[in-house]
Amino acid sequence: MRHKWVGLIAIFLVLACAPGCRTRNNSQDRADVEQVFNKYLQTINTLDVALASQVWLHSPDVIVVTPIGRFKGWDSVQKDIYVNSVTKDFTERNVQASNVSIVVAGDAAWVVYDFVYTAKLANGQPFTSKGWESHGYQRTANGWRIALLHYSVPPPRP
Repeated sequence: MRHKWVGLIAIFLVLACAPGCRTRNNSQDRADVEQVFNKYLQTINTLDVALASQVWLHSPDVIVVTPIGRFKGWDSVQKDIYVNSVTKDFTERNVQASNVSIVVAGDAAWVVYDFVYTAKLANGQPFTSKGWESHGYQRTANGWRIALLHYSVPPPRP
């Protein structure tokens, strides 16, 4: 009878500890997402397609929503945001993020932040845009990747 109880207690302890064994290091996941987010900001400043390919999910399911359009799939993101972007005509680009919030939930994460984008047009005229951006990240075998991006700007003043 005693061996039966020892066996039952051992099974109980294994089952009770199993969820804890599966949990990931949330602070490490958050740091990894933050690293990808910072690389993303760098890609906007440089329009570096090679670096962008390291932060975006290479999938037709990627969705990007901006005031100038909706883009679907990595191929569209690469072509329409990085290669043929209206911002390629800027001689200087700089995006600054503030009020950054990062949440990790298993194999998904999201980042929400405020941005100020300053640039210089080819004719030397300055350009500034302010707004809010949200990202959805997916954990992959190659690390965290952006699967969703949505950004908004304030409406024009009347």
